[in-house]
Amino acid sequence: MWRRLLAIAVLAFLGCDRGGDSGSGEARPQVAPPRLSPIELLPPIVDRQPTRRFEVRNPVPVPATQVDLFRQSPGVVDILWVIDNSGSMRNERQTLGGNFDRFLQEILRVNTNFHIGVISSDAAHRGILRGTTRVITNTTPDPRSVFIANTTFPDSRVRWVNAMRMAQIAISAPLTDPGQPNEGFLRPNAALAVIFVGDKEDASYGDPSFYARFLRGIRGKGNENLVSFSSIAGTTPNGCFPPGEQIYYGGLAPPAFRLSSLATRTSGVVGSICDASFENSLVQIAHALKTLRRIFPLSLTPNPATITVLVNGVPIPPDEINGWQYRAETRSITFTGLYVPPPNSTIRIEYAIVI
Repeated sequence: MWRRLLAIAVLAFLGCDRGGDSGSGEARPQVAPPRLSPIELLPPIVDRQPTRRFEVRNPVPVPATQVDLFRQSPGVVDILWVIDNSGSMRNERQTLGGNFDRFLQEILRVNTNFHIGVISSDAAHRGILRGTTRVITNTTPDPRSVFIANTTFPDSRVRWVNAMRMAQIAISAPLTDPGQPNEGFLRPNAALAVIFVGDKEDASYGDPSFYARFLRGIRGKGNENLVSFSSIAGTTPNGCFPPGEQIYYGGLAPPAFRLSSLATRTSGVVGSICDASFENSLVQIAHALKTLRRIFPLSLTPNPATITVLVNGVPIPPDEINGWQYRAETRSITFTGLYVPPPNSTIRIEYAIVI
């Protein structure tokens, strides 16, 4: 019994607050210290084996595309014929009249709006347009008959041909002023073509370079290329005999060096008065008229295989006869055959650029 009482007394003693007298001290339970395990620090392990490989490549090239837009000219031209009225030219003037239809056919084929006038190379005629119908237009009835009448002259023994000077007078004031004989022949928006036909060399006062400057400047600054001078005359350097005139004294048509020089300076055509027919020369002159553009320069160097040409939205094939060609030497699209973009048409040329 006494052992039981002793155990109770001991427990009571251990549970009592052994702080100060107030009995309000802090209870501090007995806590066993933590057990620490040793830590081993090892160097890091780096796996240097590549998990993925990256390859840097240039992007797939995409060709840059260029679009060049052009507007065709309006196809308006004034054509001044300067005719040698000497008696030795009777047969050649008849040949010219017989070939006029072919010339007219060529300029009408490309929808040309034309004025045609005729003057004599004789200074005595003062550069005045000939005929009762002085200006032949698209609406003139029977233009061939009118042209033949205007190029028919009475026999004459005139010795001097003043083609350049008479052309200059014919298209200058006062003859072109209101109320004067040549009024209305020249139009401000038209190209100008002067065509001489004769079997003599030009004897106008002044150098051909002077007349070239005059012609190139008559349409104003920036329009120099709208004017041309062409001639059908004696061939250089030795001259030639018109058909059937070899037997006649003085039948030789002397070389027309001055006329050829003026034609070259204005990008005109040089034909021969000794041809049996003037058809080829007239066709060349018709094609050389500065009415409708045939050459369209590109702004950048193209890949020729990628070029497409559209006229008024219609694709035109790359064809020598009925389409276009690319000419690398001039970096241009050229219409060399029968097809020419019509007046005022829109030409769209697309191509990939060569870098």
